[in-house]
Amino acid sequence: MNLETAALIARMQARPNTLRVLTTFANGTTRHHDVATMGQAENYATGERRKIGRNLVNRETGASVRVVSVDILPL
Repeated sequence: MNLETAALIARMQARPNTLRVLTTFANGTTRHHDVATMGQAENYATGERRKIGRNLVNRETGASVRVVSVDILPL
């Protein structure tokens, strides 16, 4: 990796997170992903919104859970 790329990555990691993408499941549990920019939030939320209405397997419990909503919130 060249120095310019390494410097860019370091700057991006140093930015404070200002937004939270919150995914809510039918059983009441939530999962969040914190990001620095609205573009990052929209990209992540787009992928999460594709899961709305689908049954997914909870990694912790192995139970089936349904995605109900995805929201972008300020921190």
